[in-house]
Amino acid sequence: MTTCVTAKCTGREQLHSRQCGIPVHKGRPAVEAATIVPLVISTLLFLNRILAKIMGLGGGWGADDVTITIAWALAVGIFGVNVKMIELGFGKNMWDIIPMDNITLIFKCFQGFVVMYKTQVSLAKISVCLFLLRIFQSNLFRYTTWAVIGLNAAIGITWVLTDSFRCIPVHLAWTQWEGLETGRCVDFIAVTFANAFVNIAVDIIMVLMPVYEVTKLNLSARKKLGVSVMFAMGLVLTAVAIIRVVVFWYNRWNTNLTEQLQPIVHWSVLETQIAVMCACLPTFRAMLVHLFPKVLGNTSDHSTYGKRNTPSGGAAFGSQQPLSKSHINKTVSYSVDYGGKKKPQRSSFVQLVELDPQAHP
Repeated sequence: MTTCVTAKCTGREQLHSRQCGIPVHKGRPAVEAATIVPLVISTLLFLNRILAKIMGLGGGWGADDVTITIAWALAVGIFGVNVKMIELGFGKNMWDIIPMDNITLIFKCFQGFVVMYKTQVSLAKISVCLFLLRIFQSNLFRYTTWAVIGLNAAIGITWVLTDSFRCIPVHLAWTQWEGLETGRCVDFIAVTFANAFVNIAVDIIMVLMPVYEVTKLNLSARKKLGVSVMFAMGLVLTAVAIIRVVVFWYNRWNTNLTEQLQPIVHWSVLETQIAVMCACLPTFRAMLVHLFPKVLGNTSDHSTYGKRNTPSGGAAFGSQQPLSKSHINKTVSYSVDYGGKKKPQRSSFVQLVELDPQAHP
């Protein structure tokens, strides 16, 4: 009977045949704490980043700020598209969605969701790399970072084009379920797994890069650990990406697509929000140091963040020794004038030891 229905009936007729005797699956609520709370937190961290820039706490406005602003806007848009899909019936059994035209609308929204997701993740990672270029001056590190930026850009462009034109004709991506047209589509399962594994590999590389640089600093073990932990927070993003892959693996062969795809979309929404959080954590710490200088002011080198090109007359001023061919600048120290105090307040500084270029190629 199932073979006959599949071979001779349209998509709509098949769904009508499956309605009999199967309990209705209500699906997930359109807005739930699991997605709205991370969205609020990521938005607050992003706004804190903008405020820190205005106050002169995080260096001047740079390319890393532009890319993370676009990434945050895309994360908000992704959240909105997910809400819209759920309102249309996403997460329910396909045969429970009424009217059935909503299924087409869901898949059309899903197409846009996938393109936005791939773009957002790549931009968030590029933003982190651009931020790292403000901090570490090793030639090898900078070459590697620019290579990773190029890799992330290539990954984003490749997957956006692949998802945008995964079906020929293109509209088959959201009408294929009806079985009324013929055409060709890329294997969505294979594309999803390939994208996930590439992203996880890049995530791990991006976490190891700054942590390795920190180990070469002339800092106490406690300070090295503290700075490394901040950079290693990117592993949270990697963990979410791995969970996303596992969830998709257990649902990969399900033909009930509106119900099958909902879990991976849910974790994709979380991944975009956590990506923004990770990119905005350094400026959050800079703000905490500014608000609570007696508690946090002497813990590490917050004053070095983004101060390579400090405008004259601004909130911050200082000097930096010229770059050498060593891996890290010799000494970096800055004075910060908060709110027109009578005397500039000396922020904490970290002395970075020059390394022998011959010993560290």
